[in-house]
Amino acid sequence: MTSPPFERLADRLPNPENLVTDFSEFQQYLYDATDEKGRPSALVFATCDADVVETARFCQEHRVALVPRGAGTGLSGGCVPSEGSVVLSTERMKKLEIDVARKVARVGPGVITKDLQDEAEKHGLTYPPDPASYDESTLGGNVAENAGGLRCLRFGVTRDYVIGLKAVTMAGETMETGIYCETGGFGFEGLFIGAEGTLVIITEIAVRLTDIPGTGDTILAAFDDPKDAAQTVSDITKAGITPTVMEYLDGDAADCSNRYEKTEGLDDVAAILLFETPAEDRVGCSRTIESFCRKNQCSYIRVENDAKKAEHLWRVRRNLSKAVKELASVRISEDVAVPNSKFPILVEFVAYLNRSSPLRINAFGHAGDGNLHVNFLSLTGDPDDSRLMEAGIEQLLRKTVELGGTLSGEHGIGLAKRRFLGLEFDPATISYMKGVKAVFDPGGLLNPGKIF
Repeated sequence: MTSPPFERLADRLPNPENLVTDFSEFQQYLYDATDEKGRPSALVFATCDADVVETARFCQEHRVALVPRGAGTGLSGGCVPSEGSVVLSTERMKKLEIDVARKVARVGPGVITKDLQDEAEKHGLTYPPDPASYDESTLGGNVAENAGGLRCLRFGVTRDYVIGLKAVTMAGETMETGIYCETGGFGFEGLFIGAEGTLVIITEIAVRLTDIPGTGDTILAAFDDPKDAAQTVSDITKAGITPTVMEYLDGDAADCSNRYEKTEGLDDVAAILLFETPAEDRVGCSRTIESFCRKNQCSYIRVENDAKKAEHLWRVRRNLSKAVKELASVRISEDVAVPNSKFPILVEFVAYLNRSSPLRINAFGHAGDGNLHVNFLSLTGDPDDSRLMEAGIEQLLRKTVELGGTLSGEHGIGLAKRRFLGLEFDPATISYMKGVKAVFDPGGLLNPGKIF
């Protein structure tokens, strides 16, 4: 295969220096947060819509795969480059405008989630979705994967806040949806959110902002049996209580985090729950949650309404990814989700996997919506561990679907789970998915090999 004339692409870009063909100083663009790695031919740092349009047109003309990329924090291989592809990084597209009167933000796909939150808060507003990687993940990546976060139980996920998109197709045509056109027609933004960068390249995002909610109590409860913690989640849900946040960590995950940064009450626990209660019912909600925790035999409970002390408790959850990276030579993180009523069964199944495997396997997640993240950890990097990981992952995914769940709560299918797609979706559904893909990308050049 002959190499495309990339010098011609450089000539078409508003800033030719944004094209890179020597990856010696850009190795991080060969992979994402998984161990998957690709070998692209070129990298384009888009700074404006014209960069995206011209790169797409060039790739279409020369039959070259195009792989959109945000911050590269994804855990499904969703932005791992295809062989000989062009990686299109949108991390420099950082437009950030706040329309205070309309409570709307218009942002480039390269804006970091936390930067949007910080800017909105200057105006008494907030952007509620807060994935754990909120201080490094981009809005473009959040849209591609329909990211959730700790507060998704009460406030929803990315899809619930996107009200318009600007995008470029593989043919280099521009599209506008939602508030950018406001003339009716199909609501394409609903189709593009969660499509993992396989249909269009997002160039601008309009999101709805809300008033900053008051903060209630933070509650940390520890348990000697993970089933008791899971039952507490189920009891709270059945009672119709909706905390702002309800997070679960099993004992192994809590141990990892506690070793990274010591927290009172987390020595030798089997599971912990972290809650944030709504400000409007702080006392009542806290008392009810505390009563359920005690009914289910919690071994330790702490309630904080001081913001600084509460933030220390939340670091137990936010530190976990860093702690696991420091501990393990190889990590694969899955993000399955099941109906709330089946959450205790799934938690117990992960505990069984951990007991029966030489690997270290732990779990954490957004307990209120049944979203459980499961880490498969190799402490040594032994090649035999890869086989054990793959076998354990398949067991987890099959059990999830058996319980009426989904293969991915928010990380996406990407490369990591594409071979399991048939476990959840019937052939007709997959066929229609592929049909939609073919409408927007008939040549199969945009982020090829992902999902299918």
